[in-house]
Amino acid sequence: MKRIQKYLFSALMISIILLFIASYYFSSLVLYPTVKCNLEHHVYCNGPSELGLEFQEVEIKTEDKLNLVSYWIPTKNAKATILLVHGHGGQRNEGLRFAKSLHNAGYNLLLLSLRRNHGGFASMGFHEQKDVEAALSFLKTNGYNKIGIFGFSMGSATSIIAMADHPEIQAGIFSSGYGSAIDVLVESANRDFGIPYYPLIPLVKLALNFRGDMDIDSVRPIDKIASISPRPIIIFHCTKDDYVDYHHALDLFAKAGEPKSLWSPECNRHERLWNFAPKVAESRAVGFFQKYLR
Repeated sequence: MKRIQKYLFSALMISIILLFIASYYFSSLVLYPTVKCNLEHHVYCNGPSELGLEFQEVEIKTEDKLNLVSYWIPTKNAKATILLVHGHGGQRNEGLRFAKSLHNAGYNLLLLSLRRNHGGFASMGFHEQKDVEAALSFLKTNGYNKIGIFGFSMGSATSIIAMADHPEIQAGIFSSGYGSAIDVLVESANRDFGIPYYPLIPLVKLALNFRGDMDIDSVRPIDKIASISPRPIIIFHCTKDDYVDYHHALDLFAKAGEPKSLWSPECNRHERLWNFAPKVAESRAVGFFQKYLR
């Protein structure tokens, strides 16, 4: 009997240790994603000059003293300025697919580089709010007060929260975003690794909150989007998105106030609406901002 108890105790301790190791590993995937430019996805990996756009690299300092080196693409006699916010594991180049058409339509562009690329870590939209706030401060300090926002994936979730909290943002495009950070992580864990919620996910949440000094459960654009109204928004989302399920777009759209619209082509890769239909995507984006940000 004592030998059995000893084996059971050993098995329990090993299981607990493995759970903590696994929670550390999976929290690291969230906090420290591999950052790279994927030509198949992002298309333009060599900066705005690849599109023939003149630009400057500007440093945007956050309240926690990170320097976000971002792309500033000005235009003459600009109608307004659009802040583009990239996704988890992405870079400032993510918005370049839309940059040429938006620039040609008469908009200044600020392609923000988020904290993961500058000595920080990713937080699914929690600490990235400081990055957007710093970018808004940069724009307003330099006299650019007519501002729109265009977010991609995690940048979309970040942009929804930012627009709800900052009335100076006059119009927003939210592409491939999620309604709840923890929900999309739970769905990803189950889909990609076959991991159920219990017992691992609560430990991953604890690890994220402790290591990232945050509350991952509080990153809920679904609870913020209604307060954006009466400022206009449009949601872009593939109906067969292979990472952030389409239900997130439907849930966000249902919660949003007017004026709102939803473009959901039948593409099947995460955050690749432009890749699926570039002319249509550009027309939708330009048309939205020309209508509401002028």
